[in-house]
Amino acid sequence: MAENKENDRFESLLMGIMDNADVIESLLPLMKRLRQAGIFDLFSSVARDYVPTDIEFLGHFFSSREFTYAALKSANLLLSFMYAFSDEKVSDMLKNIMFNLRGVVDQAESVSTTQGKQIPLEVYRLLRDPDTRAGILASLGAMKAIGEIIRKGEKV
Repeated sequence: MAENKENDRFESLLMGIMDNADVIESLLPLMKRLRQAGIFDLFSSVARDYVPTDIEFLGHFFSSREFTYAALKSANLLLSFMYAFSDEKVSDMLKNIMFNLRGVVDQAESVSTTQGKQIPLEVYRLLRDPDTRAGILASLGAMKAIGEIIRKGEKV
């Protein structure tokens, strides 16, 4: 009797596989790529290293609406960064700033330590400096572009 139930269950499972053979066949290349990329090994090690209650928590966490929303928002943000940095002019400008960030910090620190009555004279001296003027104009130009985007309310 128990063997008949097991055979019926096995037969039902095989029928379900046969009915969905096209779907299963279409998933095989994806599963092969996931295995080659080590994704299955990652899931296997997670399953091996955590007790079943932790796996249940991870399952609930990764399938939660909040996680899905956060992952999609993060992916969208990452794509926008990749798009922005793919522009040669943008990436060159950011690279120059990042490679010279120590100079920016040192200059900001030296200017911020100005004390007493010399502040107006120091501000005047800095405003006459061509590098300061270039920085102020660049900042104002960036602020103008940001303001235009905000005012238009553009969303991607």
